[in-house]
Amino acid sequence: MNWLGFSLMALALWGFWGFLSKAAAGYLPGTAVYLLALTGHLVVIACLLAGGKLQIPWQPAGWALAIGAGICMAFGLLTFLLALARGQAALIVPLTALYPAITVLLSVVLLHEELPPHRLLGIALALMAGWLLSR
Repeated sequence: MNWLGFSLMALALWGFWGFLSKAAAGYLPGTAVYLLALTGHLVVIACLLAGGKLQIPWQPAGWALAIGAGICMAFGLLTFLLALARGQAALIVPLTALYPAITVLLSVVLLHEELPPHRLLGIALALMAGWLLSR
């Protein structure tokens, strides 16, 4: 499968993730939803291990960055679920879905990736959409 196929799968799965998280927050506190949602990670880990091809080469910088990414993901998920427990999914999900703008900014500044004008316009429109959705 190419990048587009995986991207569309991620889009669909994250859409269900947002919906299921909000539905669960109607029954449980956000912290409980977070802890129970982590069991989904265990299922994926088990599948990767069952495949028998999981190898993680020792690269100290890669390990540090990956662990840092995991910490950010975990706290991001926790705060997302706490927000869902207190607010409307129709506002919270689109607002938090603007996180790629931060990724793009950091990638341009720290990784020296290029940001052509049409992508800059896309980010500006996405931020405008987030502002409009939050009104």
